[in-house]
Amino acid sequence: MGSDQKEKRRSKGRLAKIGGYVGRALRSIPTLLKPGKAGCTFWSMVVTAVVYTLIFPWTFSVGLVVMIFIHEMGHVWAAKRKGLPVSAPAFIPFVGALITLKKQPRDAVTEAYVALGGPVVGAAGAFACYLLYRWTGWEALLPIAFIGFILNLFNLLPIHPLDGGRIVTAISRWFWLVGLVAGLWLILYTLNILLVLIWLLFAYQLWDAYIPRKRAKMRTLRTTAHFQPALFEDVGMLIPGERHQRDLSFEQYCTLREREHWCDIHYPGVGIVHRLRGFSGRFQRVRLMETRIEQEKGERRILMEMLLTYIPGEDETLLRKDRAYYQVRARVRLGYSLAYFGLGAFLVHMVWRLASFSLTGPLMVS
Repeated sequence: MGSDQKEKRRSKGRLAKIGGYVGRALRSIPTLLKPGKAGCTFWSMVVTAVVYTLIFPWTFSVGLVVMIFIHEMGHVWAAKRKGLPVSAPAFIPFVGALITLKKQPRDAVTEAYVALGGPVVGAAGAFACYLLYRWTGWEALLPIAFIGFILNLFNLLPIHPLDGGRIVTAISRWFWLVGLVAGLWLILYTLNILLVLIWLLFAYQLWDAYIPRKRAKMRTLRTTAHFQPALFEDVGMLIPGERHQRDLSFEQYCTLREREHWCDIHYPGVGIVHRLRGFSGRFQRVRLMETRIEQEKGERRILMEMLLTYIPGEDETLLRKDRAYYQVRARVRLGYSLAYFGLGAFLVHMVWRLASFSLTGPLMVS
């Protein structure tokens, strides 16, 4: 009787744990359905899966989206470990998913770390799916694992902006040339439209970053300053008319601790009316174009439209070209080399191991 009672207690304990997990999952459903970060990710996943079901079975469609999600969460995890805020993943049918860094990496090692997180976690997810197939024998898991290995191997190509193109920044930028040639060969072999677009973007990035120009490329930017009328009234200044235009003085600087670039824009007699962050290049001119007074939540607000002339810094090109960014210690370079080529070898082995599986076979017919 004693052993039976213990077994009953264990069973109740397991049921309680399962019930707790289910309860937490159910409580999270309202959050997923809201139009916030998690909600946008969830609904973009649903839309992508539904689109895929027009071509593939629903099991494969859902599994493919899950494989992409695991890959992207690897990037999110790596970025969080490096203290870089990121957006929630956004899914795009037949393209994949993407996250955006709200703060750019300070060096190539950080960029490579964040980039490597996706294929590492993604490969682990695909391998877990493969092991689950071996354990359960459920054949629907096999194509999901196979496409997971393929997707993560594809992302290791040393082509920017794929993960491989970012990882090799901590190894050697010469691998970009390898990616340029290998990518062209893959295009001719596969005739993949998405790869064509990625390769063309990469070729343009290389040209934009490393082909010398006689003059720096100047950009025109627009920004809007928002503030209360008291900013002018407290110093006895009249608010400028709607069509009043004039050049405004500005001051650029970089904080030592955070290494953040700032530009403070001044209005004569008033002081700072607007502040820009993240521009490491040189502003040439700031001109006030228009001033409006609007009501926001029952309060008057001044809106100043400004036109800025700007020369981007070296770290603002599509591919960084400043040498300090790519300075990596030999031991760290070796570590990333082993991780990159080791992961690539593992994925090649798994793709070869499952090479007998066909994406056009009976398991893939909707």
